[in-house]
Amino acid sequence: MYCRTSVCSTPNTYFQAIQLNVSISGTYTFVSNSSMDTYGYLYYNTFDPNYPPVNIIILDDDGDGARQFQLTAHLQISTRYILVVTTFYQDITGSFTITATGMAPIGFSSINVSSNSSVVQSQYSSALNSDSTTYCRIGNCSSSQYYYYSAILIYFNTTGYYTISSQSNIDTYGYIYFNGFNTSVPSLNMILDNDQNGGNNQFSLDFHTNIIGTFILVVTTYSPNVLGAFSVISYGPGPIQFIIQQQ
Repeated sequence: MYCRTSVCSTPNTYFQAIQLNVSISGTYTFVSNSSMDTYGYLYYNTFDPNYPPVNIIILDDDGDGARQFQLTAHLQISTRYILVVTTFYQDITGSFTITATGMAPIGFSSINVSSNSSVVQSQYSSALNSDSTTYCRIGNCSSSQYYYYSAILIYFNTTGYYTISSQSNIDTYGYIYFNGFNTSVPSLNMILDNDQNGGNNQFSLDFHTNIIGTFILVVTTYSPNVLGAFSVISYGPGPIQFIIQQQ
C-alpha cells in the first residue's frame, strides 16, 4: 500500500508496479479493464511509493470510460518504464487486466517496491487575523481587495521530496520562495505555488530540495479580505522547522 494522493500519513491505497519491456520505440497505449475504479501512472526509470509525483510521465483516471484509465505515451527502447496500477478510492482490492497496443508487443514484469521508508510529519498552526499584513496577490488590487498573508521560514535539515499542505476552513493559497519574498513583486524568487491540490480548497505543494537550508512559505487566501486559522502539515524524509516571519 501507499499514499496515492499527496497528503497521507498512513498508506491507504493498494498498487501494483509493473516494469514495461519495450522492444521497438514508438507510441503505445495502455488500457485497464476491471470492476474496480482504476487509476494508472506511467513512470520513467524509477517509482518510489514514498514520493509518488517524482518521475511521472503521464497519469489517468477515466480516460477509457467505465472508470478505467488509458495512458498513451512515446516509449524508447533501452529505457526503463514502470506502470503503476492502483485505484481511485482507498482500501480497494480486485483483479485487473492491462492491454497494450502499439508498434510491438510489450513485455510486463511485476516488480516489488516498498513504501516502508520512514516518513516524518511536521506541523505548524497559526491564523490570518486583522493584525496580519496584506499584499496584492494577483494583478492590480484596489484598497478593498488586498490579501492577508503569513510568511514563514521553513528550514530543511534533510534533502529529499516533501509535501507541504494546508488544513483550514478558509480557501488557502500557498507559495514557496527561495532567496527572499517581495510583496511588491510576488512573482520574484517564487519556486512554486498551488491552490487546490490538497482538496477541500486547500493547497498542497510537492517540493524537492537538493540543499539543506531555508525557504519561505507564504500562506494566503484565494479570495481577498479573508481571515481565519490554518495549519501547515509537511511529510518528508526529515522534519521541517517553521519560523514565523510575518503575521
